[in-house]
Amino acid sequence: MMTADTLTELMARRAAADPDLPYFTLFGETVTYGQLWARSERYAAGLRKHGIDQGDAVPLIYPTCAEFFYTFLGALRLGAVPVPLYPTLGVEGTANIFRDCQAKAVATIGWFRRDVEESAGGRVAILEPSDLEGDAGPPYFPRIWEDSPAFIQYTSGSTGHPRGVVLSHDNVVRTVAFMGEAIKLTREDVVVSWLPLYHDMGLIGCTFTPPTTGAPIHLLPPDLKNPRIWLETLTATRATFTVSPDFGYRNCVRNVRDRQGLDLGALKQALSGAEPVRLSTIEAFEDAFGLSNVVTPCYGLAEATLAVAIWPRGTPLRLDSSGRFLSVGRPCRGVSVRIAQDGTEVPSGAEGEICVRSPGVMQGYYRNPEATREVLDDDGWLRTGDLGFVDREGYLFVTGRLKDLIVLAGQNVIPGDVEEVVDAVPGVRYAAAVGLESERTGTQRLIVVAEVRESDQDDQALARIAREIVQRTHRARGHRPARVLLVRPGTIPKTSSGKIQHTRLTQMVRDQGLDTLRS
Repeated sequence: MMTADTLTELMARRAAADPDLPYFTLFGETVTYGQLWARSERYAAGLRKHGIDQGDAVPLIYPTCAEFFYTFLGALRLGAVPVPLYPTLGVEGTANIFRDCQAKAVATIGWFRRDVEESAGGRVAILEPSDLEGDAGPPYFPRIWEDSPAFIQYTSGSTGHPRGVVLSHDNVVRTVAFMGEAIKLTREDVVVSWLPLYHDMGLIGCTFTPPTTGAPIHLLPPDLKNPRIWLETLTATRATFTVSPDFGYRNCVRNVRDRQGLDLGALKQALSGAEPVRLSTIEAFEDAFGLSNVVTPCYGLAEATLAVAIWPRGTPLRLDSSGRFLSVGRPCRGVSVRIAQDGTEVPSGAEGEICVRSPGVMQGYYRNPEATREVLDDDGWLRTGDLGFVDREGYLFVTGRLKDLIVLAGQNVIPGDVEEVVDAVPGVRYAAAVGLESERTGTQRLIVVAEVRESDQDDQALARIAREIVQRTHRARGHRPARVLLVRPGTIPKTSSGKIQHTRLTQMVRDQGLDTLRS
């Protein structure tokens, strides 16, 4: 396994040792490490020509494409700080992040430019590949230190009050090293990923871990309307390793009826993470595609540079004594986990908040010391906000969320971010957002419950309010509510201190216990 002190050095060493070795294949074209290194130098020169220097934040809003990698590595080589963002964030959410990270420029590509321009508002330079593909000579490359920021990962869903997770080079290279060990990745492995490059599982797990061994990667666009394409790629490449949230595997079971010509027999491990891992999904997927002991749980979060625990390859799964929860494995090498209630560690078997200390724990939230102090103590322990327990043999089980996050196809959405938008809609008195599990899609659906100011309005007026809620939510947060339930004032349950009881409300929606004016 190849090691280095920085991500830049890791890629430089791989390019020097194996210039003709394929790094990734996308849309039938293969990019080698040598090509990546040469093109990233040209992109670095283009960035420098447009005023990007050491320490400058550069948001990247790209689809899955080679230009993303050229720009990302080019920025790293300058000592600049890439900020990968997802294109569907919404105009206002993107603008908030531009402001928060003090973006010097944003790199994007043609079909995203219109929304990017609206978000930038003329305050941020917009660069496309044609702007970066210059003939200028190589720029001066500064020394990059281990504790220098490698990139900023904005936690999905936190768009109203953005929280940018600052990851150092040391965070990244040490994490990909122990991740590679945990999944037993070798040069002979073949990796296939459809996960977006703006998500930590896709970026760190699937594209920065393989360079440690030289395993080739086959990339697919994340907007797979037909999951069969993923399965066909696994078959054609004889892939040994892939990753997906639970809903990806479930979609394959539900939507790929014709399985003729599909052969996933080469798969050695298919990780399932980013949202709750369901045993029923694992069993259904493996049964449908003739696999055994291949789909395995993992657990992590952006604030820990993705990985905390990974279930080992080729090992039978482990349920807790109640048969309800799957273990995600023991903590990876160098990672410590403790379970706490009100800040006090509890004994094995007791449920509490999962706290993590590891080489991957973030430097902090960018320009947000208060938020950093809320989750990160002076001894390096990170409060994850997730609930779980550790059994007597050291296996970690994740049981729920301390916060009422909504998970939409692997993206975390904070209810307050949506509620803030809906509360501002004319005619809305009070709003709450919850996630409801969908058996059909295998992920959660966003449900907005809004108390209207006047409950005697006609259907046409109520329909206008509902449409406005959908449009504003999509514009500001990048998600369209699956349902908008309009209710009378005082319907949304609250605590005595006025906080929304999200769990109770979710149950009311699930049980159809709300007296709705319109749904």
